[in-house]
Amino acid sequence: MRLDDKLFDFFKRPLMCIIAVADEARRPSAGRGIGFHVGEDRESVDVIFSAWQWPRLEPAIRQTGRVAVTFVSPSDYVSFQLKGSAVMRETDARDHEAAQHFMATATGELAALGVPRDIIAPWLTDREARVARLAVSEIYVQTPGPLAGMLAGARS
Repeated sequence: MRLDDKLFDFFKRPLMCIIAVADEARRPSAGRGIGFHVGEDRESVDVIFSAWQWPRLEPAIRQTGRVAVTFVSPSDYVSFQLKGSAVMRETDARDHEAAQHFMATATGELAALGVPRDIIAPWLTDREARVARLAVSEIYVQTPGPLAGMLAGARS
């Protein structure tokens, strides 16, 4: 599934990211993303997370090849969840740069909204950064309101 221009523009905003998985036994796990890259084809998103902070994410993705990632704009709660198949790939310098930028931008946005920086700091670390490449097959609106839970682009 290709990200349309509206969603592509959404990804340029300061965002927070939550990654959700389930292992082979269907035990759920979730963790914070610390960065991402939208693929040039707009059909994939590389999501960066800390395996040190969220150790159950990588094994579950390797076991099942599935992931759901929710992106939220802290300033207005506009949110989208992307689901699909995923594979782990090697982390490179570009990923570390993206993580640093994402964490700084998210921290700045949350601080501007009144969240103390010392509270934010433990949420965002790139220690043992890992990257999951999500091949997007479903996109859901998660913004609170009448369209929440609907497929993006669907009409109520």
